Amino acid sequence: MDRSGAEVLRRRIEEQEHWERAPAVRAGHQDRSDPDRDDLREMGSGIRLYGYEQLHEVADGHRALVTWRVCKRLRDGYWERDLIREREDRSSRNPSNAGRKI
Repeated sequence: MDRSGAEVLRRRIEEQEHWERAPAVRAGHQDRSDPDRDDLREMGSGIRLYGYEQLHEVADGHRALVTWRVCKRLRDGYWERDLIREREDRSSRNPSNAGRKI
């Protein structure tokens, strides 16, 4: 295995260990592995951050493109899907949150 392959494997093991922090996963009440693993971007204490969803919404009486960050939070022993409002853009530009820390 080359260095790149080893890094991919190390990351995958880290992601799986993080997922298994949920008691529901360990007890077999939730999927054994994250079904959204391919979209996972970051992990933190009790949170998993994925990609973005953009929705047109009305905000302050104006139509706006609102960017939501998809996440899963560890609540009551289960990973629960949630959305974090990232930005509201009335000019329809793409989000830029590179380097954002959890």
